[in-house]
Amino acid sequence: MGISLDSDTRSAELFVRAQESIAGGVTSVVRGTSAGWLPYPPMIQRGDGSHLYDVDENEYIDYVLGHGPLILGHRPRNVTQAVAEAILEYGNMFALPYEMEQQVAEKIRERFPSIELVKFSNSGSEATHYAVRLARALTGRDKIIKFEGQYHGWTDATEYSYHPAIKDLGPRTSPRTIPAAAGTPMDYARLIITQPWNDADILRKTIRDQRGEIAAVITEPIMANCGVIPPTDGYLKFLREVTRENDILLIFDEVITGLRAARGGAQELYGVKPDITVLAKALGAGFAVAAYGGSRTVMEPVARDEILHAGTYNANVVAMSAAKATLDELDKPGTYENLERVSAKLANGAREIFERAGIPAQVQRVASFFQIYFSPRPIREYRDAAQYADLVKFRKLQVALRKRGVLIYPNGLGRWFLSTAHTNSDIEATLNAVEDAVGEF
Repeated sequence: MGISLDSDTRSAELFVRAQESIAGGVTSVVRGTSAGWLPYPPMIQRGDGSHLYDVDENEYIDYVLGHGPLILGHRPRNVTQAVAEAILEYGNMFALPYEMEQQVAEKIRERFPSIELVKFSNSGSEATHYAVRLARALTGRDKIIKFEGQYHGWTDATEYSYHPAIKDLGPRTSPRTIPAAAGTPMDYARLIITQPWNDADILRKTIRDQRGEIAAVITEPIMANCGVIPPTDGYLKFLREVTRENDILLIFDEVITGLRAARGGAQELYGVKPDITVLAKALGAGFAVAAYGGSRTVMEPVARDEILHAGTYNANVVAMSAAKATLDELDKPGTYENLERVSAKLANGAREIFERAGIPAQVQRVASFFQIYFSPRPIREYRDAAQYADLVKFRKLQVALRKRGVLIYPNGLGRWFLSTAHTNSDIEATLNAVEDAVGEF
């Protein structure tokens, strides 16, 4: 075990210093000690391909990958070069239209047949907020259905019942809607109807009972903010049918899944077209860009400026040049096949290690992201994860791997992400580290 987590490291020193000028020492909750980065997060010096290097000269194989955006790895040469050249040629922003944003929109339309018109923004949180606003404006209704354990950004429109304590959930047939952050008015929570994921019967009854009040159902088509929980067979098609039958809009939050589950997202993988799609993260391969879109009928009120969409930095040159280059890179022959190959090798290899060790574990994977749940049974919804996943054991695995140069998110409800930069050597080294770490359990 070569990497020290002692208090005399440069990372520890810088984390103490950071807390003197940055609230909590980090600028996102998922980067600090409350997220599980104990005794302190590694202070990063640089990233290259599938590897990260910290200020103590430690090297890690990275499976955090910025929580999903880095589908091409760190500093992908062609994307970085395209952005630099675009800035030098055009500038960095205009607050006026230009051709490149049309080119990116056309590429998105080609990948996602459910999208005929698109609008750009700067983060997944912004884009989901716009999507919810659009649904409410189109239907004239205020209530939104979301699912326990799903995350749709940090705004007051959607951040409810993310990872609440199981004692607070309420009955499964009628879950409580729980604000995920202090400062969220409870009056907003009454506009959210919370449901368990993967349960058609409960949702059907809820929609029947409150049909005239519901604007939209918003969902991650694959739960990817509570580990990785795929939809059960036919569940997404059920969502499409039940929303259409009841004149309710269906929003797919494909912020994580959009370019990972398949070339055209989870909607391509499962053959289901939503009314509104939200994209972000991998769309820019590490540069900040997001989008939402839908059919021409759905988006026309936005096109006519009847529904406000604004933003100083929307579709800036950095974002558009990054998105354009990223989509071009992902369209190179064999890209998704190679991602599938390395992802399957790692997930299947980890599963075999736990089986040999006699450790009950569920390795749940879709395409290039997966999670390990230390649970005797498959995880099908948030309540399963809250009840059965051993988060303490996962934390032990994370610490053991960090000491061995493998970086994963420390919370057992996170995910492992892979990129086109991960190699067979990375996978073999990671599996060796997992096998070695299991000996500490």
